Amino acid sequence: MRHAFSFPVEVRHAVREFVEDAVTKVSGKSFRQEPSYVAALMGRLVGIAYDGPYGFVELKPVIVDSRTAEHWFGADFAITADIRSREVAVLKAIVAQAKRGSLAELPTGERERLIEQVRHMRSYTRSPKVMLIPESGGVRRPTIISGVRLMGGFETKPVDLSDYFVRRVLPTLDGDTRPGFVEAVQESGLTQLRVRARLDATS
Repeated sequence: MRHAFSFPVEVRHAVREFVEDAVTKVSGKSFRQEPSYVAALMGRLVGIAYDGPYGFVELKPVIVDSRTAEHWFGADFAITADIRSREVAVLKAIVAQAKRGSLAELPTGERERLIEQVRHMRSYTRSPKVMLIPESGGVRRPTIISGVRLMGGFETKPVDLSDYFVRRVLPTLDGDTRPGFVEAVQESGLTQLRVRARLDATS
């Protein structure tokens, strides 16, 4: 079941500022390696972005901390968004693989590996994402692209991380609402997800 939230400017501004604050406070100089940078950024994104008269928005990122889990699932992290308006409440999980640099900078072999990781994610959830981490003048501005479009060979325009949350996550256009999936990605080792996948394969 799909939902479309329409929040007033106050909520959209609060969510944008929350994400921008996280991006600004995680320095590329302090976290040069991709895994440490992503972990630091996700740590900053944990919390309540808005709690007021128009609703409630909380982000709960989880880093996939097992190399084995990342290999078969394909994702570096998952973000669960708890979004509530006055009338409706939705819990959604977005999963993504992170890559340092822009898409154009990826060597052919790395791009092919990324597409394979997207295929793994796609086998578990409908709309996996890729977070690109380009750097200019020592400043990193994470962006989000569609994993499905990348996998299909279609052009995909990167969207700034804060814009992505406001345009796609806040109105709950992106994300997986299946309760079992959302629950499974709360645990960094993804043990529940693998168990569910095995049960589905044998049923």
